[in-house]
Amino acid sequence: MEEEEKRKTAIQAVFIFIAVLVILGGSLVIAILLVINQRVAKETEVERLISSVEVLAVEVRDYPVRIQTQGVVESQRETSLAAEVAGRVVEISQNLKRGASVGEDERLVQIDPSDYRSALARAETAAAEARLVSAQEEARFEQARLDWEKLGKGAGSPLVLREPQRETALAAVASTQAEVARARRDVERTEIRAPFAASIREAAVEVGAVVAPGQKIATLYSSTDLEIRLALPLEDFGFIQRDSQGQALGEIKLHGNIGGEEFEWVGQPLRMDQEIDRRTLSGHLIAKILPQHASKYPLPPVGLFLRAEIAGTTLKNVAEVPRRALLEGDRIIVAGPTDRIQFRDVQIIRKTRDTAIIREGLAAGERLVLTRLSAPIQDMQVRIEPATPATEEGDR
Repeated sequence: MEEEEKRKTAIQAVFIFIAVLVILGGSLVIAILLVINQRVAKETEVERLISSVEVLAVEVRDYPVRIQTQGVVESQRETSLAAEVAGRVVEISQNLKRGASVGEDERLVQIDPSDYRSALARAETAAAEARLVSAQEEARFEQARLDWEKLGKGAGSPLVLREPQRETALAAVASTQAEVARARRDVERTEIRAPFAASIREAAVEVGAVVAPGQKIATLYSSTDLEIRLALPLEDFGFIQRDSQGQALGEIKLHGNIGGEEFEWVGQPLRMDQEIDRRTLSGHLIAKILPQHASKYPLPPVGLFLRAEIAGTTLKNVAEVPRRALLEGDRIIVAGPTDRIQFRDVQIIRKTRDTAIIREGLAAGERLVLTRLSAPIQDMQVRIEPATPATEEGDR
């Protein structure tokens, strides 16, 4: 039995040895075949891609600043009329209606003057009596002075010479004359007149109404003396033209739409608001609107929204470039003589909606890259494409 087991073990060992040899031989054959039949990769030259960019030739020139803003037409003169005396309204002007126009010194309301005329008559009577008493006291004063000079010795007392009586009579005359003037003013105040040529914004009385002193009668505004308050960012203040006293100068063009039709007016700077709006960090320029007599609307209606363009200062030797050419940090890209890009830091003194005004960092004739590159690097080769010249539309 033991010999049989040894024989089986020997046979198994031989089979394992043969299997190992077969595996090793097969692997060697496969390796040889792979080496013989391997593919050699062909070397090919990869074509490097060059980005195409749009460039613009830089032009250095004098640039007139145009400041764009807007505002609402307002009246320079506006007032509320109120009754100064009490009474019943007996008459009103036919023009005392909302939206109507009235002339300067036109009578708008008549309050019943009967009681005030009676008071004036009484005051005039009292004044006449006071003048009579004063004249009598003046005569008595002169007579007392003459009598004392004939009979008396030394300086006479004021009472003997009737000086207090004379002064009292004179004071009574002044007092009654003041009462006459007051009564006459009360009679005049029964007529409420327009202080200037105006339009009616609000009428608050009607015939038969009883008014009290201080009660509002009407609200008036001038439709011929017009102004507009234009908001300006703080950075635009430095571009406003000024005279030697610091007053704002420069023509202002105003545009508005009425009934689907565009109209233009001219504004004249009046003053600068001395207070800055803390919410918007902006100041205000107030301009007078000049009438355009040849226009269908010589003056715009009060309350109309207008767009404005202010003629500012002129910037010397600057370049106006499209805003799309700017990179973060006030940088730009220029294309050199060999069509390789270069980064450039510039000094921007003004930005508008579409353009930027550059004072330093660009020279005339340089080629400004307008195309946005995905990953630009210094001295990168580019292919140049021409661009249309920058439009000279000014600020928007």
